[in-house]
Amino acid sequence: MFLIFFLMPLLATVFFIFALYPCALKIGFTDKPCHRKQHQKHTPLIGGIAIYFAILITLFFNNNPLPNQTAFIAAATLLVCVGLIDDYKGLGVKIRLIAQIAAVLIMAEFAHVKISDLGDLLGLGNIRLGNYATVFTLFAVVGGINAFNMIDGIDGLAGSLTLISIASIAAISWIFQDWVLFKFCLIFIASILAFLLFNLRIFGRSSAKIFLGDTGSTLLGFTVCWLSIDASQGEKNLITPTTVLWIIALPLFDSVCIMLRRLRKGRSPFNPDREHLHHVFHVAGYSINQTLGIMLIFSFGLSFTGIIASLFLKIPEPALFGFFILLFVSHYWLIDNAWMIIKISRYLNRTKAFDRRVENKRTEVDMRSKIDRRYIPTQQELEKIDKYNEFFRAALLRQHFRHERNGQKNPKPRQNKYLHIIRKLKS
Repeated sequence: MFLIFFLMPLLATVFFIFALYPCALKIGFTDKPCHRKQHQKHTPLIGGIAIYFAILITLFFNNNPLPNQTAFIAAATLLVCVGLIDDYKGLGVKIRLIAQIAAVLIMAEFAHVKISDLGDLLGLGNIRLGNYATVFTLFAVVGGINAFNMIDGIDGLAGSLTLISIASIAAISWIFQDWVLFKFCLIFIASILAFLLFNLRIFGRSSAKIFLGDTGSTLLGFTVCWLSIDASQGEKNLITPTTVLWIIALPLFDSVCIMLRRLRKGRSPFNPDREHLHHVFHVAGYSINQTLGIMLIFSFGLSFTGIIASLFLKIPEPALFGFFILLFVSHYWLIDNAWMIIKISRYLNRTKAFDRRVENKRTEVDMRSKIDRRYIPTQQELEKIDKYNEFFRAALLRQHFRHERNGQKNPKPRQNKYLHIIRKLKS
């Protein structure tokens, strides 16, 4: 039974990706390169819609409907429709927020999946929201949706972080033998894995084949929030709300820090920029896959720590919550002082094999002949140059970068008065 919930969405996602790919290119449903983007060609935004169709197919052929299945499909369909329009034509922030609020109201009022208990955060007993449960759920889930939407900045990041969060909830449901929640998680795990086969820079690809788009990032963010609330609230209460914070820690840290920094600078919190955590790693000199690997290790470590500390070590909620707040403050300070991270990262990333003096090509262009002369000094030459001062270094390099001259077009080169010095240095 579990194999069906894995294989069907996996194969269905792959099928819809192949089916939608040529259609997206034909109608221009692609992400165009610009100054804020890292890709160099038009890339189809079909990842989200392929995952959505695969989930619909899987739920349709399931003989035993999952609890609140209809409400979930209705809310997801609303988000996907608005996301498709936003990816294709572009929509304002207000329209997207209205759609997200409507989807959360469907979740809270029709499916009764809402945050009614915050747990024992302060050591004074459980904090119950009562009549404010819907309002708090609205605020928290809309924030969660945008957190996963905003962190979708490099190939494979949003999908992989979502995979870690949903896999963590699946592991918890397996431990407590909540098979209904486990099957629901399994469907999304399979669909995301199929999407990542085309989104990650693997199999020799230098860029992603497809993108998730706002359609997919909002759908996945909404799903993580739904599953997290379902696992931590109500009669199930498999985990505490504090544990949920650890499961979605990295997207939450990144989005909240970015919004606070934008507000501090007098800008809209929804205006895009290049100050996210993955941008810091990129400026520090790490490649896309290296940045992805580092962030996934952080995310998995935070999720694993929260689950182990809560379920097995039985650490009190106030202590876990206090340590979570401490990590958030540390993250905010580090991002606010990103220059320090960049400086340390560049120092750690610098090795002898990547010595700038050896690897960088020196270029000089003859403006008359338009000839590019490139020269890579050898290690022996560099060691010889380092023995003397800048005057002799400049003289030696000037000799190496002498251009090929055309006797008819160019004047006869002047005799280098330092030639005898250079010959002695070479000998």
